[in-house]
Amino acid sequence: MTRILLTVLIILSISITTNAQFIKGSGLIGGTLSYSSRKVNYPNTAVEYNSTSGNYNISLGKAIRENAVFGININYLPNTSTQQSGNALYKVNINGYGVGIFYRLYKNLGKEFYLFGEAGGGYIGSSFTSRDSLGNKVSTSNTNGGQIYLYPGIAYKISKKFFIELSIPQLFSVAYSSEKSSAPVTSTIDSFKIGATLDSNPLTSLGVGFRLVL
Repeated sequence: MTRILLTVLIILSISITTNAQFIKGSGLIGGTLSYSSRKVNYPNTAVEYNSTSGNYNISLGKAIRENAVFGININYLPNTSTQQSGNALYKVNINGYGVGIFYRLYKNLGKEFYLFGEAGGGYIGSSFTSRDSLGNKVSTSNTNGGQIYLYPGIAYKISKKFFIELSIPQLFSVAYSSEKSSAPVTSTIDSFKIGATLDSNPLTSLGVGFRLVL
């Protein structure tokens, strides 16, 4: 709840008149890297669950007015998880990808710091493969769909043209997808999802990025 309220305040503050840094007509190129990991040991059992995921983003944009940028995003989201119970190991690989548009607002905080909020949406897809402890495929599927998202962050100006960023990617998102499985049986599943990154420890989903003003 605290993070939701903080996000609302960030977006409202950004909407107020800002000190110009990204001049209308200037270009913007950048990217974001985020990584998260999770490990669960179930009490009184021999079951252990591990997962790692990443979010790698490249963006190209143009300032359509002072401190307001519109552009395109390209994303790659790898995810690997394993569940081990004794000598049995079950492994899942998911490779996500997407392309879409975004709109970003900046607010100058002084001393080279900027607050920003980004909203966007577009196409998303993924491939899924699960394997047993012998490496044999258990199931495979492919997913296609779309999503919209919102997240906040802080940027720091290293030089006149270069910024580094800290963000919470996809703090809030809404997505629709259609999943088609080819093994062990052929099937189709349509789904609608509303998600929020509300972990008690925000460092597990922190994104590090950069922006270069052209």
